[in-house]
Amino acid sequence: MQRTIINPIYKDTVTFLETSAETGHQYSLAELTLMPGGGNPPHHHTGFTETFTAVKGVLGLQLRHEKLFLKPGEHYVVPIGEVHNFFNPGKEEIAFTVKFTPGHEGMEYALRIAYGLATDGLTDKKGMPKSLIAAALIMEMGNTYLSGFFSLLKPFFSYLAVKAKKKGVDKALILKYCK
Repeated sequence: MQRTIINPIYKDTVTFLETSAETGHQYSLAELTLMPGGGNPPHHHTGFTETFTAVKGVLGLQLRHEKLFLKPGEHYVVPIGEVHNFFNPGKEEIAFTVKFTPGHEGMEYALRIAYGLATDGLTDKKGMPKSLIAAALIMEMGNTYLSGFFSLLKPFFSYLAVKAKKKGVDKALILKYCK
């Protein structure tokens, strides 16, 4: 399995430094690069904390009521349940690590599937899967819950994920993009 995956839409990368399986599920550790203006939508997780550490450039973190700008070597631990998102506030590519504690194979799979779908042209120009079923499975696998308006859709996405699992869609995506 490839250590580094690339999102062709945003030109960002994820390099899996240590996977959940390799650490006995203690943690997962990845290094990400992010182009100027890149980032993700506000969300939270219920199964793991995330420790963000800036490596190169300034990493922006938006929390519910606060915006942080981490310089290389600085870190912040996002507790379970805290709404957050990361972004590149600068004009140069940045690099940072994220550590999921405990390790979370589902998040590793979710990233691989999302980037794989983008590579295969199966996402829109914003990187969202064209298939709502794939989107639902990615969110469920990654223990990722969107905030704001999209939080209203959680029951619908949960329903889609359950139906898709019954049909083996999750296993097919894992086989294609994660093995």
